[in-house]
Amino acid sequence: MNELIFETEKGQFPLSEQTFVVVLDDTGHEQFQDPNYRVFGLGGCAFLAKDYLRLIEKPWNYMCEHYFAEEERPLHATDIRFSSEQMGALKHFFEKFEFFRIATTTSYKVDSEVDERLIDIVGASLLQRIVDVAKWADFDRMFIIFESSDRIESKVMRSLSGKKVTKGAREIEIELAVMPKSTSFPALEVADFIAHTAGTQTRSRNEGEAKIRADFDIIFRSIDGRLVSFMEITKACEAGNA
Repeated sequence: MNELIFETEKGQFPLSEQTFVVVLDDTGHEQFQDPNYRVFGLGGCAFLAKDYLRLIEKPWNYMCEHYFAEEERPLHATDIRFSSEQMGALKHFFEKFEFFRIATTTSYKVDSEVDERLIDIVGASLLQRIVDVAKWADFDRMFIIFESSDRIESKVMRSLSGKKVTKGAREIEIELAVMPKSTSFPALEVADFIAHTAGTQTRSRNEGEAKIRADFDIIFRSIDGRLVSFMEITKACEAGNA
């Protein structure tokens, strides 16, 4: 494979093998409007373009065809009542295929002492999560895809735009694009499951559950720790005032 081509709302983007691709989704609402899910977060998967077919597209599509054939795609984690067989298939996928997973969440309980909008705080934290895992990858370009959303797309893109990452002696500008979920792009479906799982773990903790949820354990804790970066923001304050 010489390049990977993604179809986004801005057209086609050909990506070289060494492009570090990050695919993101959101979970919850930034103003905590759902009384049953007073959480907000951003999360998703990341991989080198050369590994996409092997780590994401082929195994995810295989799993969907064999274990989720009756579910309409694109898959949404919130819409499915999982059977034990489906949970086993998801466990196999997330434990066997070693792509990067990142997420930042917060909740209505956040103690914020700063003027920044919460979505900008979450976006800044997510960028640090991306940098945290990207240091283990050999890349020459970084490309972030976010699921298109009338409500939140512009806010998330603003929080991520104009940023650069350092790789050795180079500064690499982060490129951004959005993609509609209707494409059933496998990486967006995977990002949905990762973001949702991070959000439900935060909700469970807020409700007094001390133990780690099984789905969170599978996605975030069952693989090499270098592939994972997760943060729940419980307090936001100016530097030096923590």
